Amino acid sequence: MDENGFIGGVMAGVVNLVVAVRLIRLSWRTRESAELTLGCSLLLWGLSYACWQIPIATANQPLTQPLFFAGRVLTNAGNIFFAYFVWIAFRSRSKWARALVYAIAFGQIAGVAGSIAVGDWEGLQPSTNPWWFLDWGTGVLVMLWVGIEGFIEYLEARERVRLGYCDPLTCNRFLLWSIIGIVWAAYNGAFFYQTVEFESDQIWSTAMDRAIGVIEATGIVLVWLIFFPPRFYRRWIAGDAPAAEPEDA
Repeated sequence: MDENGFIGGVMAGVVNLVVAVRLIRLSWRTRESAELTLGCSLLLWGLSYACWQIPIATANQPLTQPLFFAGRVLTNAGNIFFAYFVWIAFRSRSKWARALVYAIAFGQIAGVAGSIAVGDWEGLQPSTNPWWFLDWGTGVLVMLWVGIEGFIEYLEARERVRLGYCDPLTCNRFLLWSIIGIVWAAYNGAFFYQTVEFESDQIWSTAMDRAIGVIEATGIVLVWLIFFPPRFYRRWIAGDAPAAEPEDA
């Protein structure tokens, strides 16, 4: 694996774990399930990065299959928690959204179970494993879902900001969720291409490693801005917000 891709993976894992701990601690105080489920999702993703990177860093062949499989299971579990987060954060009263969460969970679980049945534990043989596409497809779906929901909420919040009913930073967070959905969907697209190429050539593409490293770094920045916006960024968002319109007398 290219050094940029490896560093990007390590950084993404660390940031996910840091944000996860903060959200889970926050959920203990607020009793809000949204923070808890999102925190669990990021925690599982952070642990999955460790499972993917350890055998690559150590070149330990005996550890590759079990750790890659563990990373896959943790990633899918994180996707299921994330789908649940999108539901309760954006569409908590929607029956179709709840059904979509169940469908995503089924696809993530069945994809891994079917892969095990055909001997593709690590999920690296898409040409001979049709279950791989169910696994991958439902993972992409949840990322596109949060992107769409974030954009819808951003459009509505932007109007409320104009009227003085919404904090500009909250509105910006919706926009960032929209962008991060696109970025994470792009990550899955790059992973798809890389996996197909690896199956064919039995070597990880340096170009795709670098592309994935850039995508991961972009995701890191977005996650950080959502949960740890620096002072200059908060000031910029507040200063860029339109002034509230006066109400008619």
